Amino acid sequence: MNKKLISLSLALALTFTSFPIINVQAAKKSTRQSRKITSTRRITKTRKTVKKNLKRSASRGRIYSRGSGSVLAEGNVSELINIALSLQGIRYRYGGTTLNGFDCSGFTQYVYRQIGVNIPRTASEQAQVGLAVSKESLRPGDLVFFETVRAGISHVGIYIGNGQFIHASSGSSYKVKISDLNSSYYKPRYRGAVRIIK
Repeated sequence: MNKKLISLSLALALTFTSFPIINVQAAKKSTRQSRKITSTRRITKTRKTVKKNLKRSASRGRIYSRGSGSVLAEGNVSELINIALSLQGIRYRYGGTTLNGFDCSGFTQYVYRQIGVNIPRTASEQAQVGLAVSKESLRPGDLVFFETVRAGISHVGIYIGNGQFIHASSGSSYKVKISDLNSSYYKPRYRGAVRIIK
C-alpha cells in the first residue's frame, strides 16, 4: 500500500510539474509564431509601400510627350498666336471648351480649331500627336506639357516664344494667361513638347 501511495504521489508530481513546462514551451512557440507573422506582415506592408512609392517616383519627372512622329497640318502660326493672345482673361472652367470658360486642353483645342486644325481633347492625348521637340528647339505654336496635379501629363499650353507660353490656368488666377516656362513652378514640372503645325 505504501508503494502504491508513493507511485501515485510520484505520478501526480510528475504530471503537475510537466504541465507548466509544456505550457511555457507552447507559449514560447506561439509568441515566436505571432512575432514571425507580425514581422512578415510588416515586411510585406513595407515592400508594398516601397513598391508603390517607387512606382510613383519612377513616373514623376519623365519626359512624356513623344508625339506620333509627324507634323499634323499646315497652318498660320502667327494667326494661331494672335487668336490665343486675344483670349487672355477668359476664365478657367474645368471641362470648358468654349468662350464661356476653358480648361487647359479645351483652350489649346479651341485655338487650333480656329485655324482649321483638329487635335484631341485631353492634354495626355494631345501629347501623343505631332512631332516631339526638345525644349531647346521650341517654336511659337508648339504645345508644351506639364505634370502638375498628378503623375503623367496633366497640363498643356501653347508656346509663344521668348520662354513663355499661354494657357488656361487653374492656379490662383483661374484664367487664360501667359506664364514663363522657367518659372519656379513650371520649370520642374515641364514634361515635353510637340509640334502640330509646320
